[in-house]
Amino acid sequence: MSGSELTLGAVLAHLEEQEREIAAQAEATRVSIAELAAQLEEFDRVAEEVRITRKTHPQDAAGAA
Repeated sequence: MSGSELTLGAVLAHLEEQEREIAAQAEATRVSIAELAAQLEEFDRVAEEVRITRKTHPQDAAGAA
């Protein structure tokens, strides 16, 4: 192997390492997005419960305000 082939090999190894790091970051980001989406769904569910409660028991909502 010549010196330029070694350099190319080193560059390829570095790029492969970067690819692995980016893939790991992307997976961590996907997990975070899934967790945030679950939280948003829970917030939406609770907000809907509050809206229903206020519609069916407006006196309770007025007393709580």
